[in-house]
Amino acid sequence: MIFCERLHLLLRSACVRSAAPVPVPLMRYTPEVLVVFCLVFCGAPPAAAQELAGCTSHTSRQWTMERLGTEHWKLVGQVEVTCVDETFFADEIELFTDQDRLVATGNVVFTSGTSRIAAERLEFNTRTKTGTFYNASGSATIAQPAAEPGPEDRSVFGTQEPDVYFYGETLQKLGEQKYKITRGGFTTCLQPTPRWELTSRSVTLNLEHYAMLTNSLFKVKGVPVFYMPIFYYPVQKDDRATGFLIPTYGSSDIRGQSLSNAFFWAISRSQDLTLLHDWYSQTGQGYGTEYRYVRGPGSDGFLRIYRLREHEAQYDDTTTPERQSYEVRGAGTQRLGSAVRARFRADYFSDIQVQQTYHQNVYEASRRQRVFSGSVGGAWREYNITGTVDRSEYFYGTTSSTVRGGAPRLLVNRNERPLFGSFAYLAVNTEYNRLIVERKTETEFVDQSLTRYDILPRIRIPFTKWQFLT
Repeated sequence: MIFCERLHLLLRSACVRSAAPVPVPLMRYTPEVLVVFCLVFCGAPPAAAQELAGCTSHTSRQWTMERLGTEHWKLVGQVEVTCVDETFFADEIELFTDQDRLVATGNVVFTSGTSRIAAERLEFNTRTKTGTFYNASGSATIAQPAAEPGPEDRSVFGTQEPDVYFYGETLQKLGEQKYKITRGGFTTCLQPTPRWELTSRSVTLNLEHYAMLTNSLFKVKGVPVFYMPIFYYPVQKDDRATGFLIPTYGSSDIRGQSLSNAFFWAISRSQDLTLLHDWYSQTGQGYGTEYRYVRGPGSDGFLRIYRLREHEAQYDDTTTPERQSYEVRGAGTQRLGSAVRARFRADYFSDIQVQQTYHQNVYEASRRQRVFSGSVGGAWREYNITGTVDRSEYFYGTTSSTVRGGAPRLLVNRNERPLFGSFAYLAVNTEYNRLIVERKTETEFVDQSLTRYDILPRIRIPFTKWQFLT
């Protein structure tokens, strides 16, 4: 290694001196050899690493390092400095080792964990891990760490993107995951034109927890929508936080001005509750609730109940009467012990005219079927027992419909077992069913329902000697 360094210095001196020969003991160089050595060794020195107050500087071939004071160093070029978990890239970096301070300017890029920030200038304290970025923008991933229990696929929890993008005139790093943004904003949409973003004079962003904004403006596709003096927005890694949801405003000829509000209660990781309220300036108001739960494998579901109270209203030449209606939706499966399982499904509305009037979704507004069903079933040794209730109604217009279903239906089956210990096998299937068959019109009601009882015993005798008759 020492020989290579001496050789390098010797050949560099040969490149910059006159053509006078350089005496080197035991070695003679032809002009061709000297040219080769000059081309190989006279270039810029290779990348080097320098330890400065706990930080390692990795510099490129176009670098210079100058010592401006006892504890003051200046690095210029394509500079890379690593301080434990933080890495800095810049055109110029100054290190004040006695103050644990780093100043970077020109194409600054800062990385720490899943965070990445680009800025024009940076002042950073390498001991407290805090600093200030100027004209900065950055992003951070808030995905669940692999060490934590539970699935890492974020689609299990919802549709929120796992990344946060933020920017501002100044960006202060107050802690490991906490930032204060001045005259900037943030969003969780990373498209070239975000679907939404929040801009503010002051934003306190605590990654994986919350964002607190003052004098904020909510934008959709770059268009300002409404102003909020104070706004709290959760950015937790599990996408779940108790609080008010963003209100929804609308307008229509029938309902007039409308305002929808909701409060979300994250009860636990396995259940939540949402309280709903809608106000309509012309027709009335509605309120309801939605509950979701996951109890374990084979036990999960949701239930939504909504009630609408309307007063008499008039639009164009039509008058709507005072009325009350409700809607019930839900589905779920629940284990009751090791042998019994219950299921339910509800997709029911009390008034089809309300269904067609108030729903904005084309599918919901055109839906003409309402159903509800439930069942409980289990198995004990050779017996299977299932009880079911179901009812489906199909509408033709707003006054005519047909109803089909069974309320109730009971099945008791005995699987095949030897009969009194003999060579014969007995199986019995039984069913009780109240079949619902109804037709409704504006002027008549026809009920063709009936009750059925079925018993089907079966005896099977295997012929072990004659295999072709088994």
